[in-house]
Amino acid sequence: MGARFGLSMERWLRPPAGVYILAYHSVVDPERRQSWEHHYRKGEVTVQTLERQLATLLTWMTPLPLSQVPTLWERGGPDRPYLVVTFDDGFENNRRLADPVLRRLGIRATLFVNGAFADHREVFYRIPAAMLVGMGHAGALSTALRSALPETPWSADPQELFNQTKSRYVPEIMESVVLAVFAERIGPWRDLGVHLSVDGVRALHRSGWEIGNHTSSHRILSTLTTPEVVRAIEGNETFWRQAGVPLIPFLAYPVGRASDVHAGVWDYLNTRPELHGLFCGGGVNVRASRGEWLRFNLGRAERREEILARLRDELARTRVSLSV
Repeated sequence: MGARFGLSMERWLRPPAGVYILAYHSVVDPERRQSWEHHYRKGEVTVQTLERQLATLLTWMTPLPLSQVPTLWERGGPDRPYLVVTFDDGFENNRRLADPVLRRLGIRATLFVNGAFADHREVFYRIPAAMLVGMGHAGALSTALRSALPETPWSADPQELFNQTKSRYVPEIMESVVLAVFAERIGPWRDLGVHLSVDGVRALHRSGWEIGNHTSSHRILSTLTTPEVVRAIEGNETFWRQAGVPLIPFLAYPVGRASDVHAGVWDYLNTRPELHGLFCGGGVNVRASRGEWLRFNLGRAERREEILARLRDELARTRVSLSV
C-alpha cells in the first residue's frame, strides 16, 4: 500500500494519491470583521487565504464532494490526489464569504451543522467566552464558573481562563454559565449573528453545498452517555429532516480529536452501517475507514512551498500512524 499511495517517497513535487479532506470553520474579511470575529479567532481563515489555498490545491488535486469519497474505494481506491472541502459549525460567514470563493473555483463543499445553532436556541459557547475575556469580563466569568464548578481551580489569567473553558469543559454547565454571564455583562447573544439560520443553510444547500451532521448542539461526545450520544446525533437528523434539508450520511465529531470519541460512539456507529464519522485532528486518507475519516487544516499557509510542506507533514503523520 505504501508504494501505491506514494508514502515511501521522501520528496515529491505534487501530492501522491489519497483523499485530502480540509476542515475549515470561520472565514473572515479582516477589513470588515463582525463584532464577534474581533475576539474569537480560533480556527479562522481569511477569505483571501481560503482562496489562495484552494486555488493552489486545485493545481494538484481533483475536487470531490465528501459524499462520493466511499465510492473511490469501491472502485479500488484513489488513483490520484482528491480534494474534499468541509466547514464545521455553520458560521454565517461561510455563506457570505466562502460560498462565492467556492463557486468561482467550482468546488462543492460540505457544511456540518448543529440544529440548536441554526434555530438560535444556542450559540457555540467559546465565542461569547472569548468576547467576555476580550472585553474585560474575565473576572465575572471566573466567579460564575467557580460557583457552578467549585472543584475546578479556575484561573485569574484571562487567556488561561479562556483555555480552561475547553480543557475543563463540562457539558450543559459550561454553556449555561457562559451565556448567562454574557447576557448580564454584554447583552443578548442572539444579536451576534454567529451562525447561519435554517433558511441560510437551505440557501447553501440549494446552491450545491452538501449538508452533514455535527450533532444537535456541539456537545463533546466523550462527555455524554450512550443514550445522550444517540439523541445528539439522531435529534439533529430529525431537526434537519423536518426543516427539509437532507443530510449526507457523514457525522463530524464535535472538536474532532480521538479523545473526544468514546466506545459508546463506536457502539452506536455499529448499529448504523450507512453512517460515516470524521475526525478533525490531521492526516490524509489512504485507506477507507468508515468511522475514522481524517481531516486537517492548512493554517495560514498561502505560498505553494508552504502548502506543499504542510501536505508532506500530514502524509508523514499518516505514515507513522498506519505504519506503512
